[in-house]
Amino acid sequence: MMIYDRSFYLAYHFLVNKKKYFFTKNIFGAILGIGFSLIPLIVVLEISSGMIEGITQRYMEIGSYHIQIKSNNTIDEYTEKNTIEIIKSLPGIQSAFPVTTGIGLAYSENGRTGISFKALPSNYFDLDPTAKDYIKIEKGEFLLNSKDSAMLSLEVARILDVNPGDRIKILTAKQIPGRRPVLKPSYLTVKGIFSTGYYELDALSIYINIDKGKALFTEKGNNFIAVKINNPFENIESKTIEVRKALNTKFYVYNWYDLEKTMIESFKTTKDILLFIMIVIVIVAAMNISSAVVMLVMEKEEDIAMLKSTGVPSYIITRAFILIGFIMGILGTISGLVLGLLTAVNINELILIIERIVNFSYTVFQYILSPVLLLSDKNFVIFDTSYYLEQIPIKLDLINILIISTLTVLLSVAAAFFPAVKAGRFKPMDILRKH
Repeated sequence: MMIYDRSFYLAYHFLVNKKKYFFTKNIFGAILGIGFSLIPLIVVLEISSGMIEGITQRYMEIGSYHIQIKSNNTIDEYTEKNTIEIIKSLPGIQSAFPVTTGIGLAYSENGRTGISFKALPSNYFDLDPTAKDYIKIEKGEFLLNSKDSAMLSLEVARILDVNPGDRIKILTAKQIPGRRPVLKPSYLTVKGIFSTGYYELDALSIYINIDKGKALFTEKGNNFIAVKINNPFENIESKTIEVRKALNTKFYVYNWYDLEKTMIESFKTTKDILLFIMIVIVIVAAMNISSAVVMLVMEKEEDIAMLKSTGVPSYIITRAFILIGFIMGILGTISGLVLGLLTAVNINELILIIERIVNFSYTVFQYILSPVLLLSDKNFVIFDTSYYLEQIPIKLDLINILIISTLTVLLSVAAAFFPAVKAGRFKPMDILRKH
């Protein structure tokens, strides 16, 4: 303990500028370097984790659902009811309900677009209360109580320029054995307009009544049974196997990870690449500590020589400079974590402020140049909702933050190690002779 007390005293003596009771410029710059390098790393970690989880949850709650049960043949009403009863009898099952999907065209007096149909039971929110957390009703109300009821996504409603109460025409193809597909027109009444907060999920989506969907889309593979379970992140594989065993071999059982694996792996790969780049920046910043300690050793050569002349062991001096690296790493890490977390938690507000400042500046610039040059009126957008969520969710990944903090401090200690060893090997007479 005595040795460490002496090392701490020397570290403090070397580190603090006696005249100003503060760090030297080199030391302060190295600490700032660590802190500023950690800010983008923390922000990227928190935002990417939140974005991946936010998008994944939306897909598995209202896109692919937790588990899908499919068949090579059309699932008739009796088989459907019997299968749902079997699934509901299993432990850990929240709900099970039929879903029918298909594609077609939608028309109105003001526009037309290709659409993706999803036919749901009229009591969908009762069967799946979690869906309410991910489906925001922008206009009207969520009603699928009749065969001509329709819920339009915000984008489809914008393209068709319709509101709740308006009628739209849809065109779907019906396959007849031995003949060409027959195009079948029908009409729907818009009951409401919704948004999931993620463009890819609801860009061309229309929800219709399950009976209407079964009448429109009779081909094999268009209908399936959606299953919701407890803890879909933790025991999805075991629950998938359990459901598969409970059903006969004519059914195929897929979980949300099987259905969305490509997308999830793509997100994770992108996140890993970004984190790798940020970690490299932190490593480069940590090397500044090595430079700062080298400069500090050069500044304190005479002090080191005097200490060694009075009998202070080399390892005490070496340990003192290693402690300096440790202290610099701790201070830099704490400052980087605080600023990084503050930035991440308030990222939506910061993005909005930046966009407003840039767009205001652009408007002023556009006004000044308007007599000689006509510029585009397009607004500057950092996160386009066509590719990202409308709001960036933040997930505080405490374990990864702890790992990053620990590694940053260890890097700082490692960066200070070799200059510290060199300082401990100084020979007093050589230093005094030089000075």
